Amino acid sequence: MGIIEQAADKMKTKLDGVCEHGKIASSERILSVIAGGFILGYSVKRILKKPLRAISGVTLGSTLVMRGLTGKCPVKGAIETAAGEEERNLALIERRYFEK
Repeated sequence: MGIIEQAADKMKTKLDGVCEHGKIASSERILSVIAGGFILGYSVKRILKKPLRAISGVTLGSTLVMRGLTGKCPVKGAIETAAGEEERNLALIERRYFEK
């Protein structure tokens, strides 16, 4: 197994772990698929006129479609994880300094 495959496997494992916490609601899923499909279709039509913009649009659109189809969002999972850690830290500070 090459270095690239190892790096891809490691990244996939980390993203899958974060995705478990970043579950999205059905309304978000529907909107993600619709918006992603629109962006994807628009970008594919523009691929010859403005290739750099079109490639970024294809990437964004396909990511939104996958987010909607899978129902998991690594960004939302990371934010929720960070928010949970912050709440635990605040509770610890409150308990340590304000409760005596």
